[in-house]
Amino acid sequence: MIKYIPETLLDELEELKDLWKFDEAMRIINWVLIDDPHNEDALLQVADIQYRKWEIGKASKAIDFLNSEKNNEDPLWLYVKWILEMEKNNRKIAKEYLQKALILTNWENHEILRCYGLCEYRYGNREKGLNFLKDSFSLNNKDAEVIFNLIEIYILERNYNKAKNMISYYHKNHDDLVLIDKTIENYDSKINLFEEFVRIQTK
Repeated sequence: MIKYIPETLLDELEELKDLWKFDEAMRIINWVLIDDPHNEDALLQVADIQYRKWEIGKASKAIDFLNSEKNNEDPLWLYVKWILEMEKNNRKIAKEYLQKALILTNWENHEILRCYGLCEYRYGNREKGLNFLKDSFSLNNKDAEVIFNLIEIYILERNYNKAKNMISYYHKNHDDLVLIDKTIENYDSKINLFEEFVRIQTK
């Protein structure tokens, strides 16, 4: 049976990590793992702490253990493994993990579609990558990161009309956008720069 860390403890861990008190956070997690070495929440916390300390190899060990426990059939852990392999610049290996996660989610997870689209685009498969991003947007049209990526790619493709339309969409839905790890101010500043660039290109 999967055990989870109580919400109050997760909040405490997040606070410690935000304060860069990684050793203290790790001590708490180690107590959880002594009681339950297979606790998925705890192992993910280990990976996150090591990732924030930029100890990618140690972060990978926790995720490798989780993937091995799941026989490499859990899209979440495959997705996290993709992130870690990308950080190690193992792009080909990373793409394989993301590809498997994509298949396991039946092409219906918008975040994995988004990431895979960016992978394909950066590999030179521009049309294929853009189509994956469009599919991601169709699954979740309020995710600020998906909208940002589409604007960015449309500008790279010099399709300024579509970029302009997506920028308008961003402004229109501004108050309803879903944010994950960035603030709306972060997106606003970048979108404003994009908007000015498009205006100059199309005047």
